[in-house]
Amino acid sequence: MAKNNSGDNRRNQARENARQIAAAQEKKEKTAKTILYVGIGVVVVVVAAVVAVLIFQQSKPGITPANFVAGGVSMAKDGKVVQPKQMPGDEESDLPAPADAGAKENAATVTVYLDFQCPGCKAFEEANAPTLEKLADEGSIVLEYKPVSFLDRMSGGNEYSTRSANLAACVIDSQPETVRDFFPAMYAQQPEEQGNGRTDEELLKVAEDVGVDTSKKLQSDPEQTVKSCVTDQSFKGFVENSSQDALDAKVEGTPWVLINGEKTDKTSDPQSLTLEILKATGEIKG
Repeated sequence: MAKNNSGDNRRNQARENARQIAAAQEKKEKTAKTILYVGIGVVVVVVAAVVAVLIFQQSKPGITPANFVAGGVSMAKDGKVVQPKQMPGDEESDLPAPADAGAKENAATVTVYLDFQCPGCKAFEEANAPTLEKLADEGSIVLEYKPVSFLDRMSGGNEYSTRSANLAACVIDSQPETVRDFFPAMYAQQPEEQGNGRTDEELLKVAEDVGVDTSKKLQSDPEQTVKSCVTDQSFKGFVENSSQDALDAKVEGTPWVLINGEKTDKTSDPQSLTLEILKATGEIKG
């Protein structure tokens, strides 16, 4: 009997050991599952938080650069930045009225939608800017520029259209008196289409070379400078919204030029363009 009891004891002990091992394994598996589920829960919470932040940021209205109204910058005599002649009903501005900056009562508004990546815009600027600035200095027009970003696909993936329009917003926000020098300088270094665009450093140098102080603070956000505005693309949302507004207004390409809100096709002939403008002002009967 003792021998049988000894065998039974060994079998019982083996069963108990097996049970303990199985119990320990089950406990490990439960612990592993708990850790896994907790980890998944943490990841879900983090992802949800990130998504919520992104949704919140996207839902916030983009910051609007100072000295811009209705997606553009308007200039009168000597490049003085002014309100548009026809202020949008949903916007306000502390800028001077055109009449207070030398514009005649019958001055026409010449609106130019432009893209700094657009060769046609460069050609338009080179051909017509001297005439348009002269007409503004004489009080015959209010010249309105509206930068858009239609040609990002033409800049090798670095979104030059958006980034250059953002730079323009940074400069005009901080130092609007430099606009007349800044725009020609941007066209003078226009990158080739399908090229790599320009780096932030190269864009900032273009601004600095025409007298822009890139360390100067923005009017719309004193915590930022022109330089940080460029590197952070602070007005990217503004550029995107303005570009969409242009598309909604049936702007089909650039340069897209309006005289008192009516499109003109006289963009390649300064004399014909001047004649059409002066007809719009009433200075020439037509």
